[in-house]
Amino acid sequence: MTSPHGQGTGDFRPINGRRHATSAHADQTETSADAAYRRLRDAILAGDLRPNERLVEEDLAEALGVSRTPVREALLRLKQEGRVLQRKGWVVRDHDPSEVLEYLEARAELESATAGLAATRIDDDTVARLEELLDEMRRAPHSHELNRLNSRFHALITEAGGNPLLASFARNTDINYWTFSTPVRFSEADNAVVDQQHRELLEAIKGRDAVTAARVAKEHVLHTKSVLARSLNLTPRSGW
Repeated sequence: MTSPHGQGTGDFRPINGRRHATSAHADQTETSADAAYRRLRDAILAGDLRPNERLVEEDLAEALGVSRTPVREALLRLKQEGRVLQRKGWVVRDHDPSEVLEYLEARAELESATAGLAATRIDDDTVARLEELLDEMRRAPHSHELNRLNSRFHALITEAGGNPLLASFARNTDINYWTFSTPVRFSEADNAVVDQQHRELLEAIKGRDAVTAARVAKEHVLHTKSVLARSLNLTPRSGW
């Protein structure tokens, strides 16, 4: 997998008022500021808004179909999360490579916990959707689509865990390697491991095996960590 090319603010759909729900975390009665925050955050995580890209309030407001006020509120929230910086205007933050391992250390524990819970709480409809996503990933025509499907797969497992606090922690520590300014390359062998781990994770969840689901989810994140460490010439901390 390779880092996708950004597509800019022109790809946003207008928000148009309070009822706008297109993502997994959208609320049917969210405010324009909430919707702007969600859309911008999703665009950053998807790599549509690239590291060090300038964010102009007027342009974002026009692209999202809202006034500057909700855009400014959204940017302030993203600044608190460390996703944008305010320096003579707004820019998408480029994470220091050394931060990546800290994020993944947190993600390994969070995804392990939510996968274990999902194995005991998931419903049949969500299992069926996870199976569909795995099949869609195998047929994905390009890396950008594969990345989107991968994010949705893991988000569904987190939601199936049924713990809002863990889900909130997971969203706050969400970081995707394809958003880095330095490309991260997965070899065919790396991708084969990822695909196999996805399938083992789903089988454990389907079998209501919480212990195995938690173990595979953690191993999956640690595999990603090892690929990133290799690609970015990082030295993992002791204990990894």
